[in-house]
Amino acid sequence: MNISTQEIEHLADKVVSLAMAGATQAASQELKPILDIKCLFSKLDRLGREIGKASSDFGTLIEVFDKIIDYSAMGSFVVVGQALIWFLPFYLNEVIEKSREYIIKGNAWYVCDIIGERSLGHALVNYFDRTLPWLETLLKDDNTWVKRSVGGAIHFFSKRVLDQPEKTKKLLQMVEPHLEEKQIDFVKGIGWGLKTIGRHHPDILVQFLKSQIEKKNVSKTLIRKAVAYLEEEKKAELLHIL
Repeated sequence: MNISTQEIEHLADKVVSLAMAGATQAASQELKPILDIKCLFSKLDRLGREIGKASSDFGTLIEVFDKIIDYSAMGSFVVVGQALIWFLPFYLNEVIEKSREYIIKGNAWYVCDIIGERSLGHALVNYFDRTLPWLETLLKDDNTWVKRSVGGAIHFFSKRVLDQPEKTKKLLQMVEPHLEEKQIDFVKGIGWGLKTIGRHHPDILVQFLKSQIEKKNVSKTLIRKAVAYLEEEKKAELLHIL
């Protein structure tokens, strides 16, 4: 869909105005046309940002977000995942709880990856110490998609934070107890996060994986995904141990 920045801003203003007037159903319906057709994620992200920053009334906008999510379009999760970011400074716990709820409702790999990169990823980048215990909890969740979303958050963090290796090591320590997990969707998600760590901190990843492979039955799929960006020599060294 070819929608201009000005049109996105106008649509966001209309959605928020209706929501603040108590017409949350009408507000969510305003997004139906753009969610019904193929639209670039960059446009949907812009729309989510404009909606999120237009009002500090978390309670009212959550009612709208719930209705947008209930519509179950792929774009619904992009818009809402992006909008939630704006509430992290004051509602971090609530945002993470809602992120979990929406991942479960979406019940698909792309939903947990979309939200993992957005609300959860931004929480990890900007509020690392407060978010880390949350991610540890999500890794123990009964829902596979919720567990997998942690990989998306690690992926986003690893792209954005390149100069704090100690935090990267803490993330690796966090996933260590789960490396023997064999559920394929979870394995792919965590492998995605580790792969991005390997791109920016190859030595840290190699040292970590070597120590784990030697003492645990680590998923071969996870290892193969994690080493994707490593130099061939380091990649071969790890794969040889399997």
